Amino acid sequence: MLDLFKKHIDKEFSFLKNSKLLVCVSGGIDSMVLLNLFLKLEFSIGIAHCNFKLRDKESDLDEMFVKDYANENSLTFHSKSFITKLTKHSTQMAARTLRYNWFNEILISEKYDYIITAHHLDDSLETFILNLSRASGIEGLTGIKPINNNLIRPLLIFSKQQILNFAKKNKIRWRVDSSNNKNDYLRNKIRNKIIPLMKELHPKFLDQSKKSMDFLMGSKEILNKYCIDFKNRNFLSINNEIHIPKEIILNIESNSFIFELFKDYNFKTPEEIINLCSSISGKLIRSNSYTLLSDRDKIVLKSNYSKDDCIYSLNINGIIRPIVLSVSEGSFNCKMDSKSLLLNKEDINFPLTLRKWKEGDYFYPNGMNGKKMISKYFKDQKMSYFDKQNQWILCNGDDVLWIIGMRFDKRKYRSDNANIKIQFNES
Repeated sequence: MLDLFKKHIDKEFSFLKNSKLLVCVSGGIDSMVLLNLFLKLEFSIGIAHCNFKLRDKESDLDEMFVKDYANENSLTFHSKSFITKLTKHSTQMAARTLRYNWFNEILISEKYDYIITAHHLDDSLETFILNLSRASGIEGLTGIKPINNNLIRPLLIFSKQQILNFAKKNKIRWRVDSSNNKNDYLRNKIRNKIIPLMKELHPKFLDQSKKSMDFLMGSKEILNKYCIDFKNRNFLSINNEIHIPKEIILNIESNSFIFELFKDYNFKTPEEIINLCSSISGKLIRSNSYTLLSDRDKIVLKSNYSKDDCIYSLNINGIIRPIVLSVSEGSFNCKMDSKSLLLNKEDINFPLTLRKWKEGDYFYPNGMNGKKMISKYFKDQKMSYFDKQNQWILCNGDDVLWIIGMRFDKRKYRSDNANIKIQFNES
């Protein structure tokens, strides 16, 4: 296994040579074999160990074991304890997030080049089966990535049995995590029940599964290139939005391809996107990170963000955030302009209020009789959902003075003999 590992490093991970590596070591057999292999090849390494206190004294003994091994081999040892008293599912997720965040902190602070983990072929197969049950698409059926930015997994070509054989042959000591034998988590059930059964039914199950994952990886790469080309031709970026003609989506024959086009935006149901393309303007669907809006002959994609509900004060000195409004004093006689507002200082009370519009707001539009709900004005202007969310208004107390950049309220506006001019400067 050592010779095969060396050849694998030379071929696939030659960039690791002369690099400073942070090897993640739990004390279990996989990470101890990984550590032993890198020591035999004389790489420059340090050890990182997480103690989640989930198995009481066992967890502390794991940490002590890894620390002693580091001292015996004159290796830098980094350790940290975490408390994760959550549900069974969220404990796994929280532990993973805490673990990798901490690894990256060490990477930066101690000037390591790469993080090395001991994931192997059986782990990759578990991930394949897990994602198969989650309708994850082709991306999730390619197993674990050997390289993910600065995270490297060089043991993915080796099976658990190969690792066990190497450990026994080389008399490598390791700690046994008793929780791995419990079927409290779905991944453990796959590891302890499903995969052993498949190996029993098909002796070459592991090797054949690896070939399937490799084929799927090749197919994924081809599909990704086609998706990128399709998006470059049909997804139009305008400011912070992506505009996509509805006709383009409705003419796609494969729901699977629609899934691939939108999965990076966390939309998992092609039928929802097809229905949106057939809907009236104003309908929208959301993922946890993006919003898709039906807008006449197109759908508009935009990243979710927190609506700025802050209230800002505009005084005589103007304001530069969140938008730029300059205030001038003098004598003004100007034609009506949507980018500027003319007022008399005696009619208003500084500071004025700058905020986003809200339901129930109304104003008295110049050139019209009576008052109008701002929501109705937006509808008449055929403004999109996103445009409405981004629209700022200027108020004098509770009274709307100006839908900035669009229309002003006629009650305070002065077309001549004004002594205050507020100018909207678009960036």
